[in-house]
Amino acid sequence: MRVANLSFKSCLEDISGEKYAKAQAEAYRLYGYDGVMDLEGVNAESEAFGSVLAISEDVSPSVLVPRIEDIEEIEHLEIPDIKKSQTIIRQLNVVKNLSKYIGTEVPIYANVQCPFRSAAMLRGMDNFLRDLYKNPKKVHELLEKTTQMALLYGKELVENGSDVLMPSNPMASGNVISREHYREFVFPYDKKMVKAFRKVGICSILHICGDVSDRLDLIADSGYDGVSLDSMVDLAYAKKEVGARICLIGNVDVFNPLREGTPVEVAKKAEECIEKAGAGGGFMLSAGCEVVADTPEENLIALIETSKRSFYIDNYEGKSNGKGVVIVRAAT
Repeated sequence: MRVANLSFKSCLEDISGEKYAKAQAEAYRLYGYDGVMDLEGVNAESEAFGSVLAISEDVSPSVLVPRIEDIEEIEHLEIPDIKKSQTIIRQLNVVKNLSKYIGTEVPIYANVQCPFRSAAMLRGMDNFLRDLYKNPKKVHELLEKTTQMALLYGKELVENGSDVLMPSNPMASGNVISREHYREFVFPYDKKMVKAFRKVGICSILHICGDVSDRLDLIADSGYDGVSLDSMVDLAYAKKEVGARICLIGNVDVFNPLREGTPVEVAKKAEECIEKAGAGGGFMLSAGCEVVADTPEENLIALIETSKRSFYIDNYEGKSNGKGVVIVRAAT
């Protein structure tokens, strides 16, 4: 958006999805990375459910007023009609336009909220974390509904042109909740969601911020095709623990070196990631999280060029998505 001189707000207000899709397509042509992504839609389901979002000119939207202020409201919470939600319509239009501009060149990724994250956005983070202890039954009721919403929304995204779904769950790392809470409130609902996606041939990648070293096995057991790991997770450890079962993605630090370092430092860190997780395939080089908007262009280019110097795919296992791109078990 910055390259195209567009504000976040202007793209969020563009129901046609044309502005953002065109900017993303132009950036892809300029930098040559290996996929495009829909507009920052991680709060789309929250808004469709009735949460009020804070919209600003230059940063991602956030929940200003949660939909569920009283825990008893969960019983009466209805799944929104996503065919009528302007927010959802915009997101689907973005994906349609990306498909129009990109065609079959690279995969189109689309954001879906994990049920746990969606529930936290609807309830408000502080209240939701208290509910894990005080109202676990109600939390499970809410998670059943947010899982249903994720399945409906994911299906629509794929029908409109998305090739890979990227559920996100930054609230579920070891920095926020325990492994025990992850096992009870995250794992069964993620597994149900991913199983439904796989049943209709949809690949899914989990993005999760924070340290998840103590729950890598649960993430792999959920059935995800890939997991995007934050920079605080040691890739060598992740490769040893679950590298044979799930594609590892990451995890160059978005602040240092990507934002604050030099191109040489970025390349060095990228090479370290490849060294730790690239052996035998099943690895995608990436930033550890969303690239910060004011990251120097030369650092982004250094990351991409390091990948291109280091990798070539000569065969793969798994299902093709029709674009000759497969995200699992890539052999290098």
